[in-house]
Amino acid sequence: MKTCQHTLSDDVVYKEVVVIGNGPSGMVTSFMLAGNVPHLKQLPEDLPIDEMLRARLSNLPPGQSLYETDLIELAEGLEGRSQNPIPLLVDNLLRPCADLGIQADSLIEWKYDVEKQIDHVVLGRGPPGGAWHTFPAGVRTLSPAGWLALPPHSSASSAPTARLPARAVAAYCRRYVHACGLQRFFRSGVIVSSVTLAPRGPPPCAPACPRNALFCVSGYDKTECRPFRYVCRRVVLAAGAGDRPNSLPPHLAAKSLHSLAAVQRGLQLLARHPGNKPPSVLVVGSGVSAADAVRLARSAALDVRHVHRTPADALARLSPQAYPDYCHVYKMMIDGPTGNYQNYTPYPEHMIVEITPVPGSKDTHINEKETSLRLKRVKLLNLITNETVEITVCLIAVLIGSKPDLFFLQTNFNINNMDIKNCIKCIDEDEKRKIEDENQRQCFLKNHWHYIKAVLGQSIQSCKSRYLNYTEINGNTNTKCIVPDCNKRNGITKIGSSDNVGLLEKCECEEKSNVCQCQPTNPYSSGIGFGIDPKKPVDGRSNPIAIDKSTHELLNAPKGMYALGPLTADNFIRFIPGGALALVAHIHKESKMTAE
Repeated sequence: MKTCQHTLSDDVVYKEVVVIGNGPSGMVTSFMLAGNVPHLKQLPEDLPIDEMLRARLSNLPPGQSLYETDLIELAEGLEGRSQNPIPLLVDNLLRPCADLGIQADSLIEWKYDVEKQIDHVVLGRGPPGGAWHTFPAGVRTLSPAGWLALPPHSSASSAPTARLPARAVAAYCRRYVHACGLQRFFRSGVIVSSVTLAPRGPPPCAPACPRNALFCVSGYDKTECRPFRYVCRRVVLAAGAGDRPNSLPPHLAAKSLHSLAAVQRGLQLLARHPGNKPPSVLVVGSGVSAADAVRLARSAALDVRHVHRTPADALARLSPQAYPDYCHVYKMMIDGPTGNYQNYTPYPEHMIVEITPVPGSKDTHINEKETSLRLKRVKLLNLITNETVEITVCLIAVLIGSKPDLFFLQTNFNINNMDIKNCIKCIDEDEKRKIEDENQRQCFLKNHWHYIKAVLGQSIQSCKSRYLNYTEINGNTNTKCIVPDCNKRNGITKIGSSDNVGLLEKCECEEKSNVCQCQPTNPYSSGIGFGIDPKKPVDGRSNPIAIDKSTHELLNAPKGMYALGPLTADNFIRFIPGGALALVAHIHKESKMTAE
């Protein structure tokens, strides 16, 4: 094989693949990129799998590599809890008959092949495991342990049917990277600030030549306190879908908490309250996270006030036998004010309209900086009767979903907008010597300014977006115009998407008719342009990233960019290996075609 003669500047590293996100999606992708190849086992005669799938598998010889198989054809007709065919297929092969409650051996055998190893790096903000490290100790998984294991393991615990504490899953993720020998591929404690197109230069001289690079991935290493840059041929988005919690408008958000971990810390402080009457806690939300907050607060003997809409389908579908904790909260929500449960008062179809600190309220057990735990007077509006009610609480937990943070993506990928001098390119030794002095003078300031600008821009736009998220989050039909001289609430027409992107509120006042144009959410944070509906923000449930189902390659981005996991609506760990297999198989097929 011809050896590449081209080099990069000292602050740039070339990788074939850069994986953004070190949670389960990034981990299983790294496992396959590291050279672990899935092969089919002999199909047992007595296994009650889908008949069409059995017929197609019977035409393949035992030991067949799935990289050399038409995965879409194998997945045809399969149904399940994923909308992506290859994740459904791989789930059926890794956990045959799992939905029937049958504990069967995997139909896939993993074999290491050094020739299939692809040079890559996995970038993550924290330790391997991603968001699993942020959950409180008292929160348990929805999926049983047998559905949480990543290849080549069959279960994340010795009890495959048990629900695990979230902390146990986080510990499993840490062990997984070491057990599979993937440490050298992981770089933790980093923030990716941009993914842009790399400028095209002369043709590459070899398959591993840096001139093959299509993308430039830049960011900042928090551990080493310095910027970094990779150039690569392919980028895999495995960042998850929970980095941007939905929140109240800015003037209300500062007085509330938006993560379960912060809520649990606050509840622990309030539980030490010395008074006879337990402190009150307000929980806003109708999903699983809000149900967790209700459970944690009641277990701490605190008085819970719960503002919610119709309970989420995720709660309604849970079995009372397997999920008695969540089903109890669901029953309390359904029963409403007539339920008369201890330490629980529901406010269905209400919304927060005002939060006012109670003057002179002090608690010697609470740190002065814990302003979110001070007494607050909250005004609630009944969306059905238009009546208001005031309650006094110490803590407000707003748990109303989240969206992915894709601020690092360049939405237009227009190479004409790039500063070529600030981009990485392959250069010959003679060219390098000519511009080395200039690069050294400019590199430090440019790299740091790129990171600072990206982070500040994200923070500013995140604040701007909170007002728009409020309407969707809170079930807000009080679409009051934000223009100071317009106070009319009725007769308002919303123009735009359900996610409030580019929302216009038309206020049909008696004296005048005006249009109030609200600030749209930050398109860089929201991923506008990459979803199934490109005009709406990316959402792991309602508007996932648009992908080619056979390869998991993005449809609305340059060739060579992939996504998997929650970004593509696969919100359960059991379906993530299928997305990784789809993209890794495609990379191998393309590499083989290029070599030929």
